[in-house]
Amino acid sequence: MELPWLQLLAKPCRLLLHALSSGPAGTLAALRALQRLQAQEGPGHAFPWRSFVGALCAEEPTLDGPDGALAVKPRLLLLPVLCQRNLFSLLHAVAAVVPTDCLHQLLHAAGQDPQPDPWVHALGVLLLQGEERFSSPPPALTASCQQQLKSLCQKIAQSKAEGRRKLKWCFSKQDGDAAGCVLPGGKRKKVLEESLELSEEREGKRPLLEDAVLELQGGLDGTAGMGEEVPGETSGRSAQSPAGAALESSQQNADKEPRRISGPEVAVEVQSFIQMHGPRLKMLLLQEANRTEPSIPPELHILNSCSPSQLEGLCSFLQLSTCMEQLLVRFCSWLLALTPDLSYASAAVLAKQLFLTRVLSLTQPPSRHLMAALTSFCSKYSEPLCQVLVAPVLKEPGQGTEQTKLVCELIEECLEPDYVRMVLGQVLAVPLTEKLLPVVLAVLGRQEPLPSELFDLLVLTLCRQAPAFTTSLSYAKLVTAVLTMYRSQLSPSHRSRLAAALDGSNAALRRSLQAVLGR
Repeated sequence: MELPWLQLLAKPCRLLLHALSSGPAGTLAALRALQRLQAQEGPGHAFPWRSFVGALCAEEPTLDGPDGALAVKPRLLLLPVLCQRNLFSLLHAVAAVVPTDCLHQLLHAAGQDPQPDPWVHALGVLLLQGEERFSSPPPALTASCQQQLKSLCQKIAQSKAEGRRKLKWCFSKQDGDAAGCVLPGGKRKKVLEESLELSEEREGKRPLLEDAVLELQGGLDGTAGMGEEVPGETSGRSAQSPAGAALESSQQNADKEPRRISGPEVAVEVQSFIQMHGPRLKMLLLQEANRTEPSIPPELHILNSCSPSQLEGLCSFLQLSTCMEQLLVRFCSWLLALTPDLSYASAAVLAKQLFLTRVLSLTQPPSRHLMAALTSFCSKYSEPLCQVLVAPVLKEPGQGTEQTKLVCELIEECLEPDYVRMVLGQVLAVPLTEKLLPVVLAVLGRQEPLPSELFDLLVLTLCRQAPAFTTSLSYAKLVTAVLTMYRSQLSPSHRSRLAAALDGSNAALRRSLQAVLGR
């Protein structure tokens, strides 16, 4: 459902809503978006919670019920149910930094729903209880639920020896108390995230496709757990030194190299892989599109074990480059929650299969679903996205303005500072055109510190290609941005070069730029 009023919101608010609507992992994506915004704006600029909440609580006319009767509802209730759940889960994590009156406004707006979603209602009650006690929201599990969860973990641990090591947190009161404490500013979720990621890194990625296949078959039979490894192999890998692990990894890569070179063997292997896993994943993707409470299928962990050629064949079988964009959002939400993270090679294959064809064929602004999928993917795999998607858009001379606008939006709202500088390097590696000038302006608008080598290259490029932009307003804006936003990095040699380059510009532009240069 398209919501025209979203365009009226400020960019940080739109970015947060895109992240919240990205899928079942939207809360995590929103937390990362808030962290990026805080890093970009600096400590003195907090997220505009009041304007964000005010926009969500404003009333909007809509058609309600089967008879299409005209009704007026808060905009919050017009959001998808999954987005509302993610929003209240986010508020539950960051309640300490959200103004109290904003929480009350949202709870009041959510209370106007005649048929409230049970999950949204439960989170609202928890938030209200936390406010009444003048403390952070209480834990979501009651004592009886905690006891049932502990009993279930004990049964799992008894069935498998490895299970007790992975579930040891539920047998330690100390760990339980530490996990239950709530730190200001939503730090509780961050701490839990980091501990989970560290645990996954210690266990290591599944090294062989055969192990993943056995686990997948066991999972389908209901006899194997998600992501568990053979205890002997796990202890053997964890006991290795870093040098030994690196040697083993290099040996494995060397063993695999001949198979990559052999074309017929690769073709047979890819075909066999698709026949084994393709139909099941395709069925799950289509089934999940119709569920109100989506989940991450355990079969998706096979992505951590397949080769790039197998992954490319699987993407072609699933038709991910041409599927409905709603399915694209669902698939990207799975990737966001998948642990451990995909390798660079696998993420690059997915970036190409999921987005390259869609972006290069844009003739109008991208849809909300495509932007949500891009935002979700970019929050975790920025580098492969820049290399596989942004670089071709910059190098392709025949691309229109929609692709350039999309790249500018990614720069302004999604990319971390390191990758903003990477995009600038990609732009300066090709001849500047009128189409690329807004991209450089978007990079400079972030006002990220530039290394001296990159800044020197930027000034040199502007000077060398000045004759091609003697009447360009965009070029004049770009030079003005360099002179004003990066004044502290300008050396006397930079100024003299720019002054010489501006001599051939249009008289009016030259006078205005020279005035800025002489300040």
